[in-house]
Amino acid sequence: MHKLHPNNRIYLHGVAISTLDRAAVEDFIVERLTKEGGDLPCSVFTPNAEMVFRAVQDPRLAELLNQGDLNTPDGVGVIWAARRLGTPLPERIAGIDLGEYAIAHCAANRYRVFLLGGACGVAEGAADKLRKKYPDLCVCGTHHGYFAHDSEENENLIKMISQAAPDLLIVCLGFPRQESWIMANRYRLTSVRVMMALGGSLDVWAGQVRRAPTAIQHLRLEWLWRILREPSRLPRAAALPRFIALTLRAERAKKRKFKAKLS
Repeated sequence: MHKLHPNNRIYLHGVAISTLDRAAVEDFIVERLTKEGGDLPCSVFTPNAEMVFRAVQDPRLAELLNQGDLNTPDGVGVIWAARRLGTPLPERIAGIDLGEYAIAHCAANRYRVFLLGGACGVAEGAADKLRKKYPDLCVCGTHHGYFAHDSEENENLIKMISQAAPDLLIVCLGFPRQESWIMANRYRLTSVRVMMALGGSLDVWAGQVRRAPTAIQHLRLEWLWRILREPSRLPRAAALPRFIALTLRAERAKKRKFKAKLS
């Protein structure tokens, strides 16, 4: 195992989150991409507020997330909550940005990339657009995300990835399916160096979903943009006020405990 040192993480409502800033996270991924043989693939997860809240409701999801080698804070909610609870994080690290950094590094260094997820044709569309952006990028394989984990198609997919021998495997199956698939199969894909769980990133790279304008991102309102563009996400957004309430209760409890120690 190549876990980060325990001092480089906090636990937000029971979910491990890396305290490294973006530059250090990028260096860590580059190191893992560079290292040859001997270790299991490095798993990179990107918890946001919704994922953390669901993990509070279901301890099995917390256990799953905590198996990640590197969990980066994807979402202003995570940054806000960590600060309120006295364990501030350096910055938000959007999973899609981190994924594109890894892809760009692979292109510059002739590493191989496999794209997994999305509806039929999405991974291929993402590969085409990424190749145009990074002409030296080697996408050694793609596959849609509509398959059962215990199916023959999954077995064929594992063989396909093994034969393609990617250095970087991008997995976009949605939470918690993507994290579960990575943890279940990385022992069988030891030639892969880094596996990243990146939600809907393939849809954005393929041009199927438009990302919020840069100004909206800087205002930290990308979550609102996504809800307005995709109203079907509204039920998922209902977790956000509950996450805020959970954090405020935890903050009050922490303050009471601190006052009790002083008295």
